[in-house]
Amino acid sequence: AGAAGSTAAAALLGLGYSGATEPEVAITCGALHVPRLAEAAGSVSGPVRMHFDARGAVSNLRVVPQAEQSSAPAGGDVELRVRAVGLNFRDVLNVLGVYPGDPGPPGADCAAIVSAVGSGISHLKVGDAALGHGLAALASISKSDARIMAAISNSLTFEQACTLPTTWMTVHMSLLAARPASGHDVLLHAGAGGVGLASQEYCHFIGNRAMANVGRPYKHFYLHKMGLAGRTLSSRDGSAFALG
Repeated sequence: AGAAGSTAAAALLGLGYSGATEPEVAITCGALHVPRLAEAAGSVSGPVRMHFDARGAVSNLRVVPQAEQSSAPAGGDVELRVRAVGLNFRDVLNVLGVYPGDPGPPGADCAAIVSAVGSGISHLKVGDAALGHGLAALASISKSDARIMAAISNSLTFEQACTLPTTWMTVHMSLLAARPASGHDVLLHAGAGGVGLASQEYCHFIGNRAMANVGRPYKHFYLHKMGLAGRTLSSRDGSAFALG
């Protein structure tokens, strides 16, 4: 579909693009651009961070050297050596420049090794593996308020752990506000998404009966296999509702 659309657009603009080999093409000011992966500059070594000079496109991101932290963490803060970062839609909107207000630098959800701790912290120590929200975590080194970081065991890899903070905190705070009692039915919207899937696990944990809205038939099928057979509703069309 991408190639066909690009070919049609090129034809309207009088450009000689056939679309035969490229699934994605950007047409800008009469020039054709195709996505390519490139090796990072060999001169970038040591701590690094993702940087953009201006918002507006993901291609504005680049890897630049990061200075070592010169000061110890303030009281209640921790310094992190980032091992994995979970990207959220907020990060995409941030880089594209369409997030309301100033979201600050991109990157938050992360898994890391604690490299320094400020005063007044008892649940984390230097050398601990931890997950949570780091400040500008798309970097080798980050800092965070220790209250939004938690130690993890070796039952989770760093790559697994970095996917959890925002998703599970959203679920926790939402159900905490709703206060469903054990045995209650809970309707989950977008049940096949990250928050929806985590909500189903949370509901099972606290004894609720989850049901979910989803769109396409394959999502109904997936949720049925996850234990919601007969408990999915359509968010799109009548045929999907019939399958649910």
